[in-house]
Amino acid sequence: MNKGYLIAHVTVSDAVAYAEYARAAGEAMQAFSPKVIAWSGQYENLEGESHERHVVFEFASFAEAKRFYESPQYQAARAIRAGAATGTFVLVEGAA
Repeated sequence: MNKGYLIAHVTVSDAVAYAEYARAAGEAMQAFSPKVIAWSGQYENLEGESHERHVVFEFASFAEAKRFYESPQYQAARAIRAGAATGTFVLVEGAA
């Protein structure tokens, strides 16, 4: 089974509220145990809209990544993020 990846590109507008989102999102992730592949750090925007933060999480499968994103715990965290940041979030199936 191919891995699933959650990729997020985010620009924060309210650091205090975003910190609360990050705490809640981290708690929601505990049940899914994703591997952190990339977490901000150095980056270069080559094309498209630029964001200040970038993360890539690896899940056991695409379906598992989607279950995390759609989970009630993560959706509650997502509601906190709504006024604190803008960004793009995508799920991608890994190559075999």
